Amino acid sequence: MAKEKKSSEYTKRQDGGATVFTVTPAPAPKFTAILVIGGVMGLLGLSMLAGGPGIIFLAMAAFCFWYGWTRDLRPKETRQPATFRVTADRIESGGQTFSKDDIHRLILRNSITDQEVTTIYTTNANVAAGLAYRGQVARVANTLTVESGGKSSLIAGGMDETTAFGLLSDVCKIMGYEVN
Repeated sequence: MAKEKKSSEYTKRQDGGATVFTVTPAPAPKFTAILVIGGVMGLLGLSMLAGGPGIIFLAMAAFCFWYGWTRDLRPKETRQPATFRVTADRIESGGQTFSKDDIHRLILRNSITDQEVTTIYTTNANVAAGLAYRGQVARVANTLTVESGGKSSLIAGGMDETTAFGLLSDVCKIMGYEVN
């Protein structure tokens, strides 16, 4: 049985004068609070099956299991593997070419929070569970973006912090930029 990949990764290879990067995003974490609720609803449904309303609880349990197992809060484009080319004077990604002279900056951005995660205190258990899940997803929602011509364009996404910083460092070395 293959072990599930827990983090993102990237590979690089030379192709003529360019370095080709292939980024594999991390899988989304499972929404465990909803999975637990689904388990409780399933048990309730089984215990009430003879009385009739158990089928409703079993349907709700099935929905909770499906939702908790498949939900991914990250934008769709950051969940897909990405391949792009970098040379000393340009980045080619998604059919676009970004010339080094036109690039304002390369940045790492979190597609969930768009900033640093802050601590939020709450007494509502439902809100706390949702925020905890959002925080888990945010750990694997880092993106590499290029800003050029007053627009920000996604290069690769779905990365943990280590992969994102390593990718940024490698791209900057090729292009002769300093990493701050």
